[in-house]
Amino acid sequence: MSERSILDWMEHIEPEMMDAFIDNPYECPIVVDREGIIRFITRHSAGLYGVKREDALGKHITEVIRHTRLPEIIETGKAAIGEPFYVGGRQQIIARIPLRDRSGKLIGAMGKGIFHQASKVKDLYQSMEVLKDQLKYYRNEVSTLKGHSSLVGRSELIQEARKSAFQAATSDANVLITGESGTGKEVLSYYIHNNSERASGPLIRVNCAAIPHALFESELFGYEKGAFTGARSQGKPGKFELANGGTILLDEIGDMPLEMQAKLLRVIQEREIDRVGGTKPITLDFRLICATNKDIQEMIKKGMFRMDLYYRINIFHIHTPSLREIPEDISLIAFYMMSALKDEMLWCPTSIADDAIELLKRYQWPGNVRELRNILERTMISAKGEQISADDLPSRIRYGSSTTEEVKTPVGSLRQVIADAERNAITETLRVAGGNKAKAAKMLGIHRTALYQKMRRHNISV
Repeated sequence: MSERSILDWMEHIEPEMMDAFIDNPYECPIVVDREGIIRFITRHSAGLYGVKREDALGKHITEVIRHTRLPEIIETGKAAIGEPFYVGGRQQIIARIPLRDRSGKLIGAMGKGIFHQASKVKDLYQSMEVLKDQLKYYRNEVSTLKGHSSLVGRSELIQEARKSAFQAATSDANVLITGESGTGKEVLSYYIHNNSERASGPLIRVNCAAIPHALFESELFGYEKGAFTGARSQGKPGKFELANGGTILLDEIGDMPLEMQAKLLRVIQEREIDRVGGTKPITLDFRLICATNKDIQEMIKKGMFRMDLYYRINIFHIHTPSLREIPEDISLIAFYMMSALKDEMLWCPTSIADDAIELLKRYQWPGNVRELRNILERTMISAKGEQISADDLPSRIRYGSSTTEEVKTPVGSLRQVIADAERNAITETLRVAGGNKAKAAKMLGIHRTALYQKMRRHNISV
């Protein structure tokens, strides 16, 4: 509908509908003419401005509202939208709009409310800040999310862990996942979340071991503006707010300070948090998953972990097995990882020889799945054939599990050995990357500037 059509429609609208349209208790518009004389004021304005409607009509706007800016709007002809204004002892958000006739001539101005309660704007702004921080979090976590949708393996221990995870996904009960470092506790949490009714909601991961003790509360619960020196001017939502409607994973829960454990216990019980510097509790809906590689019961004996918190988070317990416990699954896990890694490389082997698989099974894997991925990524870059052979594997894999063979050590000074290894790694990576220095630097995990310096040092050319 065009502007002309709207005006024609309004000319023929019923008076009762027009009155209801203009004279409502939420916007309370006031209209003044070009001289600033009040020509219209709603009957609902008496409580706001302390004046009767009939007494206000015909008076200059400044006689009714002392600090009004409507005369300024008439003078400049420019609107002022969304400004705060104290009316009737409370803050409102209002709009001041110049009024023009059909020819465009300025004939007056109107002031009306947008939000009759400023707290509504604060709540809206706070919701927008949460959504903005969620988006930022998801962008940073895209690479982490890849490959976390399935649990690979056929061993009895893996099947038991998968069954327990699926059972946990059918409820909202708190889950505690325990296991050695690198055994896939985070993968298991993604599996639980993605198979639960909260799959469409966020999954927020918090590494408790990486947060300085002084920042724990603000990281988990957020803070209001000006809460402390260095705080963001608009405040910041915490990880629990970002997880509202979804799942929060507290990884390395065993590293959480005792004073924060008490606050976490309250959050779990009440399902609400208080921002640092805030005055109003925020009610949240979240599912809690905790993970640790520490012996929590031993920590309780030593007074390092609260017993009441342990029983709160340990409603559903799942243990992730180490690679030493599931050697029969190593080949499946290795092939799964290779299929994920090959998309990041121009050329790489597509399979593993049987003798190499046997060596992988015999190795003790102190770093578990994380170490296996590291070994495969490095070997896929350096291997020269279409298949990873035993000779392509690092010496600690070839000899680490054997007591009859002696580990072969390169001859020469340590500095020369390191230099040779670095030169070989750079040369091979450049070959795999097709001479693309940027891609080679990414594969090596270093900055391009560092790669250029090392190439000059070793006299390497593409």
